[in-house]
Formats: sequence, structure tokens, C-alpha cells
Amino acid sequence: MSVDLVALLTAATFTPSESKAYLAGLELGSATLSEIVKRSGISKTSIFEALESLKTRNLVRTVRKKGRVIYRVADAERVVELLRSQVAEQSATIDDVVRAMPLFSALQGGTHPSTMIHEGIDAVHGYFAHLEKIRPESLDEIANGEDIYAWITPEELRKARSMYKWQPKHARALYVGTPKNWNPKFAHRVLNKAWGTFRGNLAIYGNFVSVLTYTNRPITIIIESKALADSLRLLFGIAWRASDDPK
Repeated sequence: MSVDLVALLTAATFTPSESKAYLAGLELGSATLSEIVKRSGISKTSIFEALESLKTRNLVRTVRKKGRVIYRVADAERVVELLRSQVAEQSATIDDVVRAMPLFSALQGGTHPSTMIHEGIDAVHGYFAHLEKIRPESLDEIANGEDIYAWITPEELRKARSMYKWQPKHARALYVGTPKNWNPKFAHRVLNKAWGTFRGNLAIYGNFVSVLTYTNRPITIIIESKALADSLRLLFGIAWRASDDPK
């Protein structure tokens, strides 16, 4: 396997495991998980997680033959198309943020907000650890279940929650999709479809706003801004009143 190709794919938004899994699958054509593990030279767990991640982006498909799961990766042209679309989406997102900076500055009265960033599985732990540190009395959250579980398994989420014991006295959660791990201490509603499709996870607590996004890996951005938190809390309240209790 060419190290240069691994480095190239990694630089182009793949993780190292995804790069090795993809290249091993490309060399083998159709292959079992064990065959891809052997060709790639990395652990079975890492290869499985990488293939599942690539599968969510339609770069891997599976079929079952004689009781075995067979993996087949997309050709290089499909990878190029995906990377082009991701670059375009990221450019649009960056442009939107740049255009919105005057609004953030206005909310801050010209001051710079405090920001913390966590990546990978630390994105989840960073969020829960910050909640436990701040211990706000109330929490409002919007979550897209499909986004969350495409990157984080229910078991990983349960483990992260179990490490931190604090719970808010008042908590509301608006969901898009179907959550697999309801928090029994939260009031729940399903986000009204008229509000569009929300992506990722947004939490508002105290003077903080936490945004968990999923592009190539989970990233949590925690912003300390009373003005921003109050504004988003107001919008959350409007969305909450316009949404329905889960059936």
C-alpha cells in the first residue's frame, strides 16, 4: 500500500484508518472484514469503524454471501466527487461564518467571546465535562439523532454520560430523527419540520453555547457569550412551543 496515497487521502479529509481501509478495499476489490484487516495492517476494530464511517458517505457498500459480509469500496472517481462537494460545503460554511462576524461582534459589544474546541471522541467528553464543571440549573438542546449515531455509537454515548454525574434541574431536548438513548430527566419534543432539518447538536446553558458538528469527525465548539446564549435561548423557546411531544 502506498504511503503517499494514505497521506494524500488523510490530507483530503479522510482519517488515517479510513484511508488505509479504503485503499485496502480498493486493492482487494470485494473482500471480507478479515481480508481488509490483513491487507491494511491495522486493528479489526479500527478497520470496522473506518468502513462504517465510509459507508455513511456512500463510499462503501456491503452484501452478504454465504453468511459472510462482503465489502466493496467505491471507485476513485466517486471519492473525488465527494471531496469536491465537501470542499464546496466547507467553503460555503466558512464564508457564512465570515459574513456573520459583524453580527457576533454586535452581540458581544465588540469584545471577543471565549471559545473552546474539542475533536473526535473528546468532542463528546469535552461537552459533558464542561457541563459538569459549570453545573447550570437549566439546559436546552437540539439534536439530530441520525447525525449523532452516524459518528458515535449509542454505547459510546452511554459511556460518556456515565462518566459525569451532574444533571440539570430543568432540561429540554428537541429532536430531529429518532433518538436511541432518551435521557429520562429531559422533557422531549420532536422539532417541527417547518423549521427545516437541523444538523448536529446544539446546547444552550448558562452563558454558554455548545455546538457539536460532524464533517470528517465530531467537533465541539463551546462559546461563552451571554448575549449569544440569551438570543439562542429565545429562539429555542419559540421552536419548543411550535413542536410536538414524541408519540
